[in-house]
Amino acid sequence: MVGVKNNRRAQYTQRVIQETVLSLLESKPINAISVTAVCAQADVNRTTFYRYYTDIYDCVASIEKAFVSELHPFESGTPTQALEHLLTAFYHDKKLSNLVFVEGKTKLLERMQDLMRQSGPEPPLINDYQGMYIGAGLQSILKKWVKDGMPETPHQLTQIIIDTILARNLDDLRKTAGKLG
Repeated sequence: MVGVKNNRRAQYTQRVIQETVLSLLESKPINAISVTAVCAQADVNRTTFYRYYTDIYDCVASIEKAFVSELHPFESGTPTQALEHLLTAFYHDKKLSNLVFVEGKTKLLERMQDLMRQSGPEPPLINDYQGMYIGAGLQSILKKWVKDGMPETPHQLTQIIIDTILARNLDDLRKTAGKLG
């Protein structure tokens, strides 16, 4: 029904606009995407775009919020299960992964990190500095994974991240260093 908020036509139009923005993000940074370009590719007029979004950044924020809100079902799992759940959702929505590369223009990584923190208690030995270090490392691993085309499964990447955080792959180096000292 026309005039009814969130009717099927409005939802379809919003989805088309969002998919167009995600498509454009595959080849352009967010600050190079114009409303005019989105409207032309989505085959909607500017008035329609502005009915739903104030600008491209607002559209991206809407995409992010929807993505993050769909991740809440894992709240009762362990942090490892939460991480794998997050990576699986990301894996199944590869176009959305382009938002990871919009440095300083998107809050997706911050929102996902906040969601991870909410998934369970942090280990008691992690202080603020360690948390920042692990968070930055996790973001870098995630960016590399996405940039490389997500070659590992979410389960494999979860294991890589856990092994990296626990420095399991450094055991041989520790043994060698111990023998030298």
